[in-house]
Amino acid sequence: MEYKKKCNVIISFSKSIRYVGVMNEYGKTLSGILKSGIRPLFSKENTRDEFFAISSFMKLRDKSALSIGELNYVMLNHQKILSLIFQYEKIIYYVTFEKKSIPTELLIKKIKKVIMQE
Repeated sequence: MEYKKKCNVIISFSKSIRYVGVMNEYGKTLSGILKSGIRPLFSKENTRDEFFAISSFMKLRDKSALSIGELNYVMLNHQKILSLIFQYEKIIYYVTFEKKSIPTELLIKKIKKVIMQE
């Protein structure tokens, strides 16, 4: 399944999902979709910087996987949003939620299932 299609499927899972983005291991945006009617919180430059920071963090975490196991996901809790970050085969998925929403384990499993589809 192509990245844009995966973004569309994931964003349809919950009204609380604001944004779904896909980046490569260097932080380059491969695809992304913002829910209709939602105002972006990042400028293009801020998005590039955020994705670079996330990709760098994920690369550093790869080295720990041998000792502590594969990373399931990362949750970042900001004042305005909550972000879930997943990695599959060096591709990083960045999903943001409205602040008042905490994703359930069921929703996280549904997102992971889409990410792992070919």
